[in-house]
Amino acid sequence: MTQTNEQMDRMMPRLKETRVFQKLLALIMLVSGSAAAQADNQIVLSKGGTIYVPAFSQVPVSDSERQPLAATLVVHNVDAQEKIKLTDVRYYSKDGTLLRDFVDEPFPLSSFQSSDYVIGIRENTGGTGANFVVRWEAPSMVVEPMANALMVGGTGTQGLSFQTSGKVIERHQ
Repeated sequence: MTQTNEQMDRMMPRLKETRVFQKLLALIMLVSGSAAAQADNQIVLSKGGTIYVPAFSQVPVSDSERQPLAATLVVHNVDAQEKIKLTDVRYYSKDGTLLRDFVDEPFPLSSFQSSDYVIGIRENTGGTGANFVVRWEAPSMVVEPMANALMVGGTGTQGLSFQTSGKVIERHQ
């Protein structure tokens, strides 16, 4: 079946949006993959620290359109023996403005327990450079916790999901 020029002209905007979406998804996968490839998987012990976790409450799908996303931070206590305490879990916008402070008082996490913090898809705050900052402490040297953010969104029949991993930016010995 051959398509007329008129039919092709009507399809081009959709094809361009799909290509932009595909390029954006490929870029996100590349960035997530390269961050994972850089992880050295060594066990690091400390008594506390700060973890920076990139997050996205929206991503551009064209020059003028943004796709809103829900962002869920998950912090995992991966130490098999000791509890840790989350002392701060904060969400910042792309310009560094504090948008939400999730922890009023230290929150304990038992061995292999995790805790999650959600920025809903309708909140649409933070932007493409939003982030979570997690501060934690322990009574003795423990395996450092893991922190990841999961972003999920979509419209119609297209869905988008990806995750980012936290990076330790401060460590207490």
